[in-house]
Amino acid sequence: MKYLILICSICLLFSCSEQTDQEQESVYWAYHPQNHQANWDQQAFILLSDYLNIQNSFSISDTSAIKMAVQNLLSTTDTIMAHTNGVDSLTQSVWMQGLQNFRNELDAFVLEQDTTQLKDQLKMCTVTLVHFLGDIGYKKTNIYVFQKMDEVNDWFWIGSEKTSKNPFEAEDRKEYNANFTLQEP
Repeated sequence: MKYLILICSICLLFSCSEQTDQEQESVYWAYHPQNHQANWDQQAFILLSDYLNIQNSFSISDTSAIKMAVQNLLSTTDTIMAHTNGVDSLTQSVWMQGLQNFRNELDAFVLEQDTTQLKDQLKMCTVTLVHFLGDIGYKKTNIYVFQKMDEVNDWFWIGSEKTSKNPFEAEDRKEYNANFTLQEP
């Protein structure tokens, strides 16, 4: 029930945003360097690499590759969660909660049957992953966050380089500059 409320709250946040003719930057996460732990960086790097595979599959519109990549990421997430045996409050409140939230978004992605809604679900997965990486103070690699607004949506994607192509629109082959760097305020 609390996950349903969380997902509804996030959806409400996105649906209530004011649209303007000018591009407006929105930030749905914060970076917390005080939470950094080296072992979390290593495990999060594996998740990040798998997630970038999903984005790459999405940009070439290969539905079976996308679903397989998401299943692989779910398995990786399950393995990491099963082997996390920290009982301290930081591990429980930040690491495990963030990982579970990300896993819930991946589950929703897998359950989505309407291919037109996959874009929205990928955006939600991206926002949740970036939020998680910010919460744990991830700093192994730079995370560049890209944002493109259209008439209806704020599209987010991530990359390891300062420029990237939009994975949501196959015909849009323009290189975009990152709007944010996760590790910078």
